[in-house]
Amino acid sequence: MPRPPRFSYAHAVHHVTLRCNNREFLFTLPAFEAFEALLREARKKFPLALYSYCLMTNHVHLLCKVGRADTLSVAMHWLSTSFSRRFNRVTGRNGHLWEGRFRSTIIEAESYLFRCMAYVALNPVRAGMVGDPLAYPWCAHRAVCAEDTERIDLSPEYLESGRDAAEREGFYRRVVAEEAVRPGASLARVYFVGRPRFVRRMETRFGLNRPDILLRRERTGASIVFVGRRPGKGPGGSE
Repeated sequence: MPRPPRFSYAHAVHHVTLRCNNREFLFTLPAFEAFEALLREARKKFPLALYSYCLMTNHVHLLCKVGRADTLSVAMHWLSTSFSRRFNRVTGRNGHLWEGRFRSTIIEAESYLFRCMAYVALNPVRAGMVGDPLAYPWCAHRAVCAEDTERIDLSPEYLESGRDAAEREGFYRRVVAEEAVRPGASLARVYFVGRPRFVRRMETRFGLNRPDILLRRERTGASIVFVGRRPGKGPGGSE
């Protein structure tokens, strides 16, 4: 299986997914608590701003901003290996915990940050686990609404969305409600999300506008464009 390419740069905003090996449903209460504790450590250890997260029973979503070009790879290696060791030690499990490397998508914060926050928060709703993300304790939705900076960081875009905490929460909740009625779409095969100009800039920056590389483009409303290799085509294009 080809290794998916890794794209990043200083101050990039990423949506990250990390999935259990063979998509097994391995996580229970102690695992959720341990992963949240490691997220708190990671925010102190690395130049990493955590804007949202959701811990599901067989995979993890993170939305974060990195301080340096190498931050994401270094931080995710530490996070995934630290959790694997703790998890296997406590459960008596052996072998690989994660299904390969993490996947990441660069987000244009100005156009897509709030929708990505909603996408992360709605994971347990779309999985049929709860009817409202507030009812799911292992995601950042409550922390965002409460502006709980012990658990998450507030992005400049979030802080600019309202004059006070109540106005910002109201704006965020409206985005979540709007996203909830849209069809769910996976970001797993997508490298960049943003307006066309942003996407073209990313293609050029990382050499993905070469004619020998096939890209998939999909309009999803509000001038948002998803870009990624066609499944099974070219290096890193298959799962």
